[in-house]
Amino acid sequence: MPNVPSTRGDRVPVSIPYLRWSLFAILLLAAGASLIGLPRAEASGWSTGARLIPVLLLILFVGGYATYRFTLVRAGHYPAGKALVRVGALVLLTGAIAGIALDRPATRPAARGPELGAGLGAADPMARALAAELARHRPRAEALGQVTRLIALLEDPSPLVRSQAHATLVALAGRDLGEGSGAAERWRAQWAGARAAP
Repeated sequence: MPNVPSTRGDRVPVSIPYLRWSLFAILLLAAGASLIGLPRAEASGWSTGARLIPVLLLILFVGGYATYRFTLVRAGHYPAGKALVRVGALVLLTGAIAGIALDRPATRPAARGPELGAGLGAADPMARALAAELARHRPRAEALGQVTRLIALLEDPSPLVRSQAHATLVALAGRDLGEGSGAAERWRAQWAGARAAP
């Protein structure tokens, strides 16, 4: 049998440079979706479909990466064992990120913040003002439970407390009934009417 020199490994397949740049683009998208999107998903309570976007991008990347590496293996430009280890590590990483993405915040106990009622009735005007502002950022049902106290704060001696209570009431009502003299009575009538409506 004649000794014919092997040409395997002399030429890189034409598709490799294009595949490499495509993988870079997919990896950047997957990293952005994982590092930026997942924390926002946790904070905003995104749907499961939206939370799966980083995982799907990573799966696409792993598939492309496996194709890229095994194409190089077939061309004799990369060791097969090293390719298997790297693809396996990426599959494990994708599984870990999928676990994070699908871990719904609802399945974990919600951390409770400071009690609004205690803050709204505090002796310190700064504490009352902060509690009135904080009510705007709490779940609507919780904030609505403090409307009576917020209306009472419209007559608070501190202008800062009055201003924060007014801003929170406007945010909850979706309309502005004003501040100053008689404002508390107007707001009480507004909320009494809202409770009476079916």
